[in-house]
Order: sequence, then C-alpha cells, then structure tokens
Amino acid sequence: MAAERKDRIIINGDDFGMSPGVNRAIEQLHQKGRLTSVSIMANMPWSLEALAYARAVGILAVGIHFNLTTGRPLLPVEQVASLVNSAGTFYSMPALLPRLIAGLVRREEVFNELNAQIERCLEHGLQPQHVDSHQHLHAVPAVVNQVALLMERYQVRAVRNPDFSAFVVPPSGLNRLVQKTVRETGINVIRSTQERIARNSLPLSGPANRSDRLIYLRWYVKQGAAAMDSVRACFAGLEGRTLEIIAHPAVPDEMLPSLTSYVEGREQELALLGSDQFSSLLWDL
Repeated sequence: MAAERKDRIIINGDDFGMSPGVNRAIEQLHQKGRLTSVSIMANMPWSLEALAYARAVGILAVGIHFNLTTGRPLLPVEQVASLVNSAGTFYSMPALLPRLIAGLVRREEVFNELNAQIERCLEHGLQPQHVDSHQHLHAVPAVVNQVALLMERYQVRAVRNPDFSAFVVPPSGLNRLVQKTVRETGINVIRSTQERIARNSLPLSGPANRSDRLIYLRWYVKQGAAAMDSVRACFAGLEGRTLEIIAHPAVPDEMLPSLTSYVEGREQELALLGSDQFSSLLWDL
C-alpha cells in the first residue's frame, strides 16, 4: 500500500473499555498493527484498563467514544436525571431517541456527562485526539451541538463524520443484509435527524470531519465468506478520499451479552481484521 494511500485509511477500534473481551481484542489487533486508532468508552468500568493500556504502550491516536446509551453515567444520577432510567443506567437507544426528539433530555446534562467522560481520559494522562460516539449518537442535533462545544473547549480537532451519506454500503445485491442491520441498530431513526439538521442549518460536526467515507464493518461480516470481497469492492472509487473503517472487535466474555445484542459479529470482526487476507488487501491498495 502506498504511503499516501495508507495515510488516508483509518481503522478505528470502537468501544475500547466496554468489556474485558473488547479490550483483549483491541489489544491483540493493536499489537498486530491492524488498528490505526482507538476510541475509549470512558464511562464503563473496564475503561480504566483500556486507558492504562493505551498510556503504557503509547497509542497516539486515542479518541473519546461518547456514550449515553450503555452502562451507568460517570456523574451522580441526580445530576443527569433526564439521561437515566429508574435503575440509574442510561436509557437504551430506542428509549433515548424519542426523549431527545421530544425535548425531554436536558442539554446541560448531556454536556456535563460528556465533559466528565473527556475528563476521565485526561485524568489518566490521555488527551483525546478525535471524537466519535456509541451508536453514532452524535448525528442527533441535540447531541452534536454539545459535542462541538466540548471539542472547542478541549481543542479536539477531528470528529467522525456524522452524515449518513458518508457510509459506503456493500455492492448491489448485498443491500438487504445492510438494511436489516440498519433496522436492528436503530440507525434509520437517527438518520431522520439529518433532516432536522438541514432544516435548522445546524452544523453537522463543528470542527472538521476526520474522514470523507465510512465503512461500518458490522454490515460486512454478516455476509460471511463474501465479507472480504465486499470490503474490497467498497474501496473502489475512493481515490483521494479519507476512509474510516469502524470496527467493533471482541473476544467473547461473560459481560458482553448483557451490554449489547451485537456479540457474535464482534468475534467475526476480530477474525477478519486479524487475518492475513485483510492485511494483504490493505497492502494491495
């Protein structure tokens, strides 16, 4: 792979700190040189382990994976009451989105909780270099504006492109699998907020996007043996553009099924990214 093309491809490990198995997978891929960056899920208990690893091995491209839909907040629940349910945990995405759209979530609570997540990284000696979010929540206007303010406060210069038109979908004939995943993850609901963004002339990202195009690896591993060919096909026509591959690898563990419905695919992503076939694909670009 030519050096200039290599610089335009980002392979990011999302959810670092989500569970022990996610941490193991990201560490394995980092040690094999298959990830260019990682994003810390700072509110999760295993984020401390992730932060310690990132600092110890000197991962330079560490970002913050803002999260308002999984686990518990870093702030006391009484300070973020509009973000949590009666059990004191974040609302799930299907429950949070209607609350955001209806104006039932206090903007200052969003800002303060996301601020606390950045502060946790700083407390452990890591300055986030980029911003993204769990379940692409920063595409929602009520969230993206708070994210932009925080990026300005902490001088973070790059954010994952929140525009859904940036996603590169698999070639024709494989789109049914993509659409099924889109429905399962609630992305269709978030996508509708793009209309509000345009209608109200709200900024999509505040500071500059960190990529022109996005590959959501989850869409591809569902294709089984066809996954690698599909990824290869999606690289076509990307000359001169920056591409981010969004990865959610994991080694199976006991905690993961209680945190996400996406479990088996994470192991498949780990296998794909760690394979010699994928390495060869990148070097052949």
